Amino acid sequence: MLYFFLSYARGDEDDLVRQFYNDLSVEVRVRAGLHKDAEVGFIDARMKAGTIWAGELVEALAQSRSFVALLSPRYFLSRPCGQEWQIFADRVARYEDDTGLEPSVLKPLLWVPLPPGKMHPVAGRLQFSSDLVGDTSVRQLMRLQRHQDAYREFVFELAGQIVESAEAHPIPVGHRYPDLESAPSVFHAPEPVRAEPPTLDPLTVHFVVAALTRGGALAVRSDRHFYGDRPRDWAPYHPDDPRPLAEFASGLAESHGFAARVADLEELPQRAEMAGQHNQIVVLLVDPWVTEVEAATQVLTAYNARDIRAREPTTAVLIPRALDDRETVAHWRRLSEECRRIFRGRSDYDELYRANIPSRQVFEQELPAVLEVAVNRMFVSGHIHRRA
Repeated sequence: MLYFFLSYARGDEDDLVRQFYNDLSVEVRVRAGLHKDAEVGFIDARMKAGTIWAGELVEALAQSRSFVALLSPRYFLSRPCGQEWQIFADRVARYEDDTGLEPSVLKPLLWVPLPPGKMHPVAGRLQFSSDLVGDTSVRQLMRLQRHQDAYREFVFELAGQIVESAEAHPIPVGHRYPDLESAPSVFHAPEPVRAEPPTLDPLTVHFVVAALTRGGALAVRSDRHFYGDRPRDWAPYHPDDPRPLAEFASGLAESHGFAARVADLEELPQRAEMAGQHNQIVVLLVDPWVTEVEAATQVLTAYNARDIRAREPTTAVLIPRALDDRETVAHWRRLSEECRRIFRGRSDYDELYRANIPSRQVFEQELPAVLEVAVNRMFVSGHIHRRA
C-alpha cells in the first residue's frame, strides 16, 4: 500500500525535499508496523529523467491513500503540480459522494513562506495546521538547528495522521486519466479546445435563484427587507443596491455577450436538462438562509449529487454574504457549513463555487470570471452539434 504521494515543484531544494520524504517514510513505516524496506510513499524524483510523464506517476496517484503537497510560489505556477492535485482531488470527491464522509487525506504543507495574497484559495481552505509548526514553514524547521526537535515531532505527528486516515478512509483506486497531460490543473484555467463550437444557443446562462420569500423568511430569520413576493426578488446587497440579484446578474451577463434567463428553484431540473442538451450554463444564486428550509435543501442536495456523478462541467454556485446584512454575518459560520455540506464534492476545489461574496462590486468581478471558466469547460466537455 502507498500511504502517501509527495507532490512538490522541482527546483525547490530537491535534496531537502528528498530528505523530508525519507524522514516521513521512516515514520510512516514505524506507525504502520511495516518492515524497514517497505515502500510506503511516492516521489517523482526517484524516477529517471524523461519518465515523469510515464504511467508510473499516474498509477501512484491512483493508488496512494493520501496526498502531501509542499506549497511554494513555484508550486502554484507549476501545471504538473496542479494536475497531480486534480487527479487525487477527483478520487476524494468520489469517495465523499459514495460515503458522505469527508476524509482528511489531502494535506498541503507550507514549504516556502508565501507573500500575502499568494496562497491559492484551493490550498488555503485545506492547509494542514499544527501547533508544532505555527507560522513556520517545513523547510525552515529542517534548516534551522533550533527547530530540530520540533521538526522531528512534526514528522511523527504527520505520519500518524497519514496512517490513521489511510486506514479509516480507504479512498478507492481511480484511473480516470490515462496520463498526467490529460488531467486539468486545479491552479490554472482550462484552455479552450480548438474545435467546432456548439451551434445551439451556446452562450445562454440560466440563473436559478434559491432564496427565501418575504413570507417564507418569517420562520427563519428576523430581517426580511432583502426579500420580495418571489424568490427571484431577493436583493442581498440592499440598500447599497436594491435591485434583485437575478436582475443584476442577468444584465451583467448580457453585457458580456451572453443570453440570460431567470428561474426559481423548482425549475432547476428542467433548466439543467435544457442546459445539458444544448451546451448552456447553469448558475445557482444561493441565499445561505435557504439551507434552513428542508424542501429547498433536498432539491439542492439531490441536484448536486446528480451533477457530480454526471461530471457536468458548467454548473456554478454563487453565495453572497453582504457585509451590511448583520444577521447573516452573525450566523455565517453555521450557514456556510451547511452550504459546504449541500455542495459536497465541489466546494473545496472547484473554480465554479464562489461563497462569501461580500458586496455587489465583488459580485460584479466574480460572475464574469465564473462564466469564463464555464465556457472553457463547455468547449472541452460539452456536446458538439454538427450541421448536417
